[in-house]
Amino acid sequence: MKIYIDNTRREFLRKLIAGTTMMGMAPVLSSLQSCTGSTPILKIPQRPFGNTGEMVGIYSLGAQATVEQVGMKDQALEIVNRCIDMGINYIDTSAWYGMDGNSSEGDHLRGTSERHVGEVMKTRRSEVFLATKTHDRSYDGAMRHLESSLENLQTDTIDLWQIHNIKGGGDEDIDYIFSDKGCMKALMKAQDEKIVRFLGISGHADPDPMKELVDRYPFDAVLMALNAADKHYNSYIEKLLPTTVKKNMGIIGMKIPARDRIFSHGGIITMKEAMSYTMTLPISTIIVGIDKIAELEENIRIAQEFETLTADEMLAIEDKVKPHHEHLLFYKGLSEWPEEWSGNNV
Repeated sequence: MKIYIDNTRREFLRKLIAGTTMMGMAPVLSSLQSCTGSTPILKIPQRPFGNTGEMVGIYSLGAQATVEQVGMKDQALEIVNRCIDMGINYIDTSAWYGMDGNSSEGDHLRGTSERHVGEVMKTRRSEVFLATKTHDRSYDGAMRHLESSLENLQTDTIDLWQIHNIKGGGDEDIDYIFSDKGCMKALMKAQDEKIVRFLGISGHADPDPMKELVDRYPFDAVLMALNAADKHYNSYIEKLLPTTVKKNMGIIGMKIPARDRIFSHGGIITMKEAMSYTMTLPISTIIVGIDKIAELEENIRIAQEFETLTADEMLAIEDKVKPHHEHLLFYKGLSEWPEEWSGNNV
């Protein structure tokens, strides 16, 4: 019985990998120059961002961790600038993102990440594909978020505006989202007025309501939790990824190292294994939050040297994390939310 299951999974992974190969990937180049005018740097390999016509690096910045921390503006700006210097051309943030130590509670924290990113966008907006989100499900609330996001990000156009954190367990009223009072009306209005170029959704708790949304409206992009533990419970890779690939959406993977839990218990897998596993899937890019420049440089080096894994290599990584999957899939409600919020945490 075990052989049958392994072979079935192996064939499933092989088909996904074939889809990744069909997407193509721009070769690594050495033509980029740091804004400091120093030595040339390697370019991160790029893939198509769905049917948008855009190309994005396979590794991108999730503007959490240090970038969303109150009182760490200088460090945040250093990270964002260094990301762009090193070839990252996709930045993900949100109207929600803001932390004070280990707490995200309090309206005064909202938009901290956007404001830090915006300080860099003042002079470098043309260098990145900029994505942000609204967590309000109402038309009025989403429009208020759009106004504040534009101000915080110091731009007049957002490349990708997303509905943030689609919930599971019956907690998401999808009919309301599409009602006259719902946030979809705001998203479509913003796109019609060319304030926003593309529309998307994000979520990490449950693939089912996200699939319902994707089946109901032709979103341009989807941001979902994709890591090596995914298959062991309510899998995004099985339930949602094939649909989004078929629809040729821009696909962004997050929760790559599960807020660093993937390194606990003596080191389940390495960051290279974690990143390579998800980048082998037919996705456009992965986003990772950064605490320190050294983390950023290590991750970019992994992306620059990335080689597609085989199905057997992916199976081996999945087996490594299986004993700890409940710990790693905390964001699906299998364990408590981490007390520590630092590290490569998106």
